[in-house]
Amino acid sequence: MHSLKFILDADMPRSSAEVIRSTGYDVEDVRDIGMRAAKDSEIIEYALENERIIVTRDTDFGEILRYPEHPGGIIFRLPYTFRAEELNRVLKEFLGTVGDNELINAIIIVELGRYRRRPL
Repeated sequence: MHSLKFILDADMPRSSAEVIRSTGYDVEDVRDIGMRAAKDSEIIEYALENERIIVTRDTDFGEILRYPEHPGGIIFRLPYTFRAEELNRVLKEFLGTVGDNELINAIIIVELGRYRRRPL
């Protein structure tokens, strides 16, 4: 079991939460905690208060000038034609190859075949 915790944004498939759990991480889905329609700033505030890294497809979460206090995030930049199964395959591969220390205090952009890390 990993000590890092995640919060899954509403633009990710619900099934992504199970993928994250299957790799040993704790995850909450915004749809399960009454934040389905929450603004990005509210999700960031919740993530900061609860020490959770945001998992999303929304590139706005990567704007550190807009959100100087940031809990960290994993942002998927994949084709919007990707079905849940395809996105979840990339998610599982990514979590299987990255160390916890790389996820802490960073914005990670995940693309096909690679990822980029920007420290916070």
